[in-house]
Amino acid sequence: MSDFSQLQKVIPAIKSQSLLPIVVFDLDDTLFSTARRNLIIIQNFAADQGDEYPDFAKVAANLKLSDMNWSVSYALTQAGLDPNSASLKPFITYWGNTFFTDDYASIDLPNPGAVDFANACYDAGAMLFYLTGRHIGDPGLKNGMGLGTALDMTNRGFPYWKGRCELKLKKVKTQTDVDYKSEALAEINSLKGKVVATFDNEPGNCHLYLQHYPDAMNFWVKTTWNPNDKVSTDGLFVIPDFSEWKSPSTNPNC
Repeated sequence: MSDFSQLQKVIPAIKSQSLLPIVVFDLDDTLFSTARRNLIIIQNFAADQGDEYPDFAKVAANLKLSDMNWSVSYALTQAGLDPNSASLKPFITYWGNTFFTDDYASIDLPNPGAVDFANACYDAGAMLFYLTGRHIGDPGLKNGMGLGTALDMTNRGFPYWKGRCELKLKKVKTQTDVDYKSEALAEINSLKGKVVATFDNEPGNCHLYLQHYPDAMNFWVKTTWNPNDKVSTDGLFVIPDFSEWKSPSTNPNC
């Protein structure tokens, strides 16, 4: 059940803190939707290799943003592509070589209300800790997602090029989740502030925040998530997006 009433408590909680208030945001399918990135990759593969795989091109031509899913191959088969289609293996390779790149990361669109809510948190005095499994790339910032992420956050209007904003990416794509999360939590704790709220679309990550920051408001942004993630969501607040972040008492139309 979605609970926007809890989301509406975040800004007042930030303002009431005596320590540095910290808000932790995941990016993919939390602040941003990856649907557009996936759909464009599908369309580009169809344009590049549709002559060889006409069954793929036929399905791709009718796909919409709303058809996208956590699993891009599942989205295709749900739309009518034969699970045994010869196109799937080369497509997944194509997807893997494009999805995790600057060019494609820069085309993601924000989820409803995300930009305004992030700015409201910042304006209320919070430090925004953007914590994502995206990776930086090589020392020249190539072959990664760092530049594309910075570009997308800037273009969409998220607080970024200013103080009290931290973007945490994996050093390399192969860094293990255990090492990465341990490193990130240590960095958050080193700030000596107070984690007020956390937001993630993966139940496992949400549960990790709940364990480490039980006094925070920990939100599961229920968009798309790994279906194999069976971690309990008990104790989490559930929202579909950030569209109703304003408290009714602050809405001049009420």
